[in-house]
Parts: sequence; C-alpha cells; structure tokens
Amino acid sequence: MRGKIFFCVCVLLCGALAVCAWMTHRMRALSDTFYLEMVPADPRALLMGDYMRLAYAFENKAERKDAKLCVVQETRERKEGERQEITQVGVLKLNAEGAACITVRYEHGRYRVPHQFFFQEGTGNKYANARYAAVRKIGKNTLSVVGLTDKNFNWMK
Repeated sequence: MRGKIFFCVCVLLCGALAVCAWMTHRMRALSDTFYLEMVPADPRALLMGDYMRLAYAFENKAERKDAKLCVVQETRERKEGERQEITQVGVLKLNAEGAACITVRYEHGRYRVPHQFFFQEGTGNKYANARYAAVRKIGKNTLSVVGLTDKNFNWMK
C-alpha cells in the first residue's frame, strides 16, 4: 500500500512540474520581445563554458533601488542590399514615459534581470558586436533573455 501511495505522489509531482514548465514556455512564446541596451562586460568564464556576462546601460544610471523600465518605441532603418526597411521596436528605458512598464527589483547588490547568455562553445566571436539583449516578459516583473542583437536590431544567430 505504501508503494502505491509513493507512486501516486511521484506521478502528481511530475505532472505539476510539467504543467509549470509548459505554462512558462507558453507565456514566453506568446509575450512581446523588447530590447535592453547592453554595455561591455566580461565575455566568458573558464568553469562554466562559453557564455556572455550581460551588463545593461540602465544599471549604471539607476540609483541602487528598484528601477522602473518603460517601453519606448524607436524607429530604425535597415538596409538589405537595395531594399530599405523601416521598423519600430520597443526598447526598455529607465524612468521613461511609456504605456508598458515593469519594475526591476534591486536585491543583494544587483538588479534581478538575467546577467548570463549561454552560447555554443567556440562561437563567442560572433556575439562580440552585441548591443541589445532581446528579452521577453514572463510573469509580472520577470524578464528572460531570448537572444542578442546588434545596434540595428539584427538578430545574431
């Protein structure tokens, strides 16, 4: 009897974990992409493999307390050969006026935003010109990094 109860509890826990993972994945897939301006930082660590340590421009300007980031629409021109394309992108800026805002908490000496971006070993050189981190909002005030872009918002793949 104890074995059946243990099995049922394990199945319920695994099911609950799977539902939470699916909900987070779904929320990340359906949310809009915004961009955070980055500043140079140490690009890799020996023990963790190849990854980029991310530092954001708003961290240098903000006081050491919770920061309010709002979406500001910026217009960019992209030239691909003879074709010219004008796009609008949402950039998160510190203390700006905007419709969509999030509060980034300041805890334990740093802001609660993703500070690492992992990539395949040996491909670090192509991320050297990264200027913006493409982030998506998952949850109320939680961000997730989905990629890096250059100054013209072209995704680095």
